Amino acid sequence: LVEAIYNKAQLKLEYDSSFTRNAAEAFEARAGNCLSLVVMTAAFARELGLHVRFQSAYLEEAWSRSGDLLLRAGHVNVTLGPKLQDRASPLSRSMTIDFLPGEQLRSLRTREISEQTVIAMYMNNRAVEALMRGKLDDAYAWASASLRQSPDFLSALNTLGIVYARRGHFEHAATAYQHVI
Repeated sequence: LVEAIYNKAQLKLEYDSSFTRNAAEAFEARAGNCLSLVVMTAAFARELGLHVRFQSAYLEEAWSRSGDLLLRAGHVNVTLGPKLQDRASPLSRSMTIDFLPGEQLRSLRTREISEQTVIAMYMNNRAVEALMRGKLDDAYAWASASLRQSPDFLSALNTLGIVYARRGHFEHAATAYQHVI
């Protein structure tokens, strides 16, 4: 699996941050952002019976602007471990799969996160993408779903605050922002 992911002659995966794909879309396009590619890799690994752990990775903060939205990019990666029955073997080891260029990986710090948080991140990405397209109902649905998945995921609460503010529900927006603070 690891060889197929990194070998351009096999899966031919490309990094593409234009939008957040689900696992099937990332596989079909052979492209995705780090979250899309991590979700796809985890799906492959689970199908093979491998142990999967997710990490939030910390780099120098990267900010961008889209219209009147200020966006902060995060990063995730995935560590694959041996099948349960193979863990006792001295040859078994875990491998972290990351889609960043090698030079950026040297100073990477990670923190393990739950699958629920990864799902919440995916849903929040979709909410932000809907906001960028002016689709407030879709953004609300994705941000709300993200918070149902992981109620403590502050990025989704911030996104929900933006949706409320854009709808003119300033008291709800202020409440969301207060929770974030």
